[in-house]
Parts: sequence; C-alpha cells; structure tokens
Amino acid sequence: MIDVIFLLIVFFVGVSQIVDGDAVSMDLPTPEYAVASIAENQNRVVVNIVPSKDGLVDSIVVGRHEIAWEAMDELTAIVATRLQGGTKEVHLRADRATKYIYIHQVIEAIREVGTTPRLQLVINGNQP
Repeated sequence: MIDVIFLLIVFFVGVSQIVDGDAVSMDLPTPEYAVASIAENQNRVVVNIVPSKDGLVDSIVVGRHEIAWEAMDELTAIVATRLQGGTKEVHLRADRATKYIYIHQVIEAIREVGTTPRLQLVINGNQP
C-alpha cells in the first residue's frame, strides 16, 4: 500500500512540473472587453516572449528551449518540428509592457513555418 501511495505522489509531482513547464512568469495583458475563450486543446506549442525592461525583449522560451532574440530561425525550426509532430495550435504569451514590434517579429517567424497553425494570443483571464 505504501508503494502505491509513493508512486502516486511521484506521478503527481512529475505531472505538475510538466504542466507548469510551458509558462514563464510575466504580467499578461487583461482586455477590457474580452470575447476570448479558455483554450482546451492540450496539443499546443507555447511561445513565451520574455521581457526585459522598457518594453524590450530578453529572449524567447519555447517549452524547455531558451532562444536568443536574434535567433528567429531557431524559433521557426522548433515550431515546425512541433507542428510536424501533430501540434495544431501555437499559443503566444507576451508581457503587457512588450512593444508590439517584437510580437510582430515572432508572429512572422511562426508564419515562416509554411503551414498555417492556429495562433492564439494568451491573455490574463482574471478580471480585476
């Protein structure tokens, strides 16, 4: 019985770390009049634009890969690999202070994949 409980504890600790692995801590934008829905598709790739200061970008994190801002071709390659593996959606997360020019460059790098994945912009769903 103790073995079963131990295995369950190990399983839930492992799963909780996998679920949190895609999220990078940042201040997501909160829309005033949201018509968005909560994404239920677990088969997705999450692209995090990691902010630095004054709306600039430090790096990009995709899953467990941290990519330098100048290496957009690496981002395109990782997203293409995930899409070939069966992923259908790309979720883009950016801090509310990030300038749109950087978000646009990431969107363009994702479009260079060649296929047309469904792109979701992730926002803060908690209303103030």
